[in-house]
Amino acid sequence: MPLEALIARLGYYNDLGAGDRAALSQLGGKVRPFRANSEIISAGQKMDAVLVMRDGWAARFKTLEDGRRQILNILLPGDIFDLQVLVAAEADHGVIAVTDGSFYALSPPAVRAMLAGSGTLTMAFWWTQVQEEAFLREQIVRNGRQSAQERIGHLLLELHRRAQIVKQAHGDSLRLPLTQTQIADTLGLTPIHTNRVLRRLVRAGYIEMGRQWIHFLDAPALAEMCEFDPSYFHLDAFRMRLGQMRPG
Repeated sequence: MPLEALIARLGYYNDLGAGDRAALSQLGGKVRPFRANSEIISAGQKMDAVLVMRDGWAARFKTLEDGRRQILNILLPGDIFDLQVLVAAEADHGVIAVTDGSFYALSPPAVRAMLAGSGTLTMAFWWTQVQEEAFLREQIVRNGRQSAQERIGHLLLELHRRAQIVKQAHGDSLRLPLTQTQIADTLGLTPIHTNRVLRRLVRAGYIEMGRQWIHFLDAPALAEMCEFDPSYFHLDAFRMRLGQMRPG
C-alpha cells in the first residue's frame, strides 16, 4: 500500500476511516531511494515535492561556515520532511541519510487537494507539525539546560517511543543506526564525551548496547533520571480532537 508508513503513523493515534486511507493511498507519489550518508536535500535547494519517509532513517541539519554541524532532529518512516514546500519553494536546511532507505515525493497540488477535501486529514497533517514543533522545543531544552547524561537518556527514550509508533521498535529494544558522532551532533556534545556517557549509562544499569541497537534495562529509572515525560507527543489531545470531528 502506498504511504503505508505515514498511514501507520497516523493510524496509531486514531482509526482512520476507509475514505481517509483511500485518499492517502491515492496520493501515490514517486519512490526515490537514498544511500546512507548521502545528502538528500541541500540548504537553498529548490523544492517541488512534499517528501515523506518510506523506510530508513535520515536527519535534518544545518552547518556553520567552519564546518560544525547541528542535527536538528531525526526523521523516521512516516515522517514528512516538511510541508514548507506548500508555501515556499526553497529548503532552509539540509537532510542527510543516516541509513539506506527511500522516500515518497508527492505532488504539492495533490496534497493541497486532499487536505481541502478532508477535515480529518487536515487535522492529522496539522498534528504532525504540532508534534514536530514539540520535538524541537524538547531539543532546545535538552541542549540548553540538561547535562550530557540527561540529554542522551532523553534522546534515546524519545527515539524509542517514536520508533514504536511506526512499528520500528519492539518491547524494550531499539535498533539505533545513529553513529556516536551523529548523536553528538544532535546533542551539542563531542563524540568522545558521548562515548563516555553511553558507557556510564551501561555501567549504571539503564541500558545495554550492541552494534546499532539499544536495550532498555530500566526505562522508568532512566526516564526519571532525565525527566522524560512523553506528554509532549500530544497523543491524547490528538485522539480527542479527531474524535470530536467524527460524526457520532
